[in-house]
Amino acid sequence: MKLTFFGSSHGVPEPNRRCSCILLEVSDKKYLIDVGTDPVPLLIDKGLTPCDVSAVFITHVHGDHTNGLVPFADICSWRFKDADPLIFLPEIEMLDALKGWVKLTCEGLRETLRFKEVKEGLLYDDGTIRVTAAATQHRDRAYAYLIEAEGKRVLFTGDMRGGDGPIADYARFVTEDGLDLAVAECAHFDATLYLEPLKKHPPKLFCINHYSRRWLESCCKLLKEIAPDIPALLATDGLEINL
Repeated sequence: MKLTFFGSSHGVPEPNRRCSCILLEVSDKKYLIDVGTDPVPLLIDKGLTPCDVSAVFITHVHGDHTNGLVPFADICSWRFKDADPLIFLPEIEMLDALKGWVKLTCEGLRETLRFKEVKEGLLYDDGTIRVTAAATQHRDRAYAYLIEAEGKRVLFTGDMRGGDGPIADYARFVTEDGLDLAVAECAHFDATLYLEPLKKHPPKLFCINHYSRRWLESCCKLLKEIAPDIPALLATDGLEINL
């Protein structure tokens, strides 16, 4: 299992940091978690195309997690017509807006493109990865994803609630040991709030993603406090993690 961070920024891009987008590679299959930036040129830079993507998992419908979906769906509709990703939308109403935009830019959204609404519980199982969705308190329909593959368990928190966010959401998802990796956001709260749940159920690797400058000092403090007991990383664009 391999993760490549196409975008590690928060609500707005920063120098050398695009908005949220992660490429997940398992065996010979590829998946995207969020598309806050256009993934197409980034895929092509790796020798891939949209035809290589099996599924796209959107955590919630905010622009910094979805703005890349328009160019992705657009190019799948007129150029990469063999692309057949299953695209998971937390709010299926987004499909109407997507259809309208692509109709203005090309002949329209390809009818064979597949979309499905996210629901809590087991969401996807293609025999290579198994994806379970759990609601967060970030907005009415926002989700974290637990992905299981090759005997590994990886949590992508998506966005959570401010204030006591990690206590209210992260701790609720991580109720037992056994996470190989937690990819956790830090755009909405002090990162040291992760300390309590991390000490209770430490993952084998912890990665802070989607962090803002406002909380960068607290991110560095957290990494220092959990070292060396919990290996941890601060995500940057281009970071690759092999599990």
